[in-house]
Amino acid sequence: MKKRYVNIKEVSEYTSLPVKTLYDWACQGKIPSIKYGKRVLFDLEDIDQLMTNFKRNTKQHDQTVNKIVGDVFCENV
Repeated sequence: MKKRYVNIKEVSEYTSLPVKTLYDWACQGKIPSIKYGKRVLFDLEDIDQLMTNFKRNTKQHDQTVNKIVGDVFCENV
């Protein structure tokens, strides 16, 4: 059975984000969390959606690289 709700340490391992950042985001409401007594739990479906929202558009990356390379190329000519 796959876990759906995990603690903050597990989210940190899952996302490679620091625990402190996750606590800050949870307190600020930037990341959904469940407060159950003293425990704070996170829904992995919410975490996956959050990480998807952080993804950069590959076309945007290519345009940035082309602009940088183009500018450097023009300076050397």
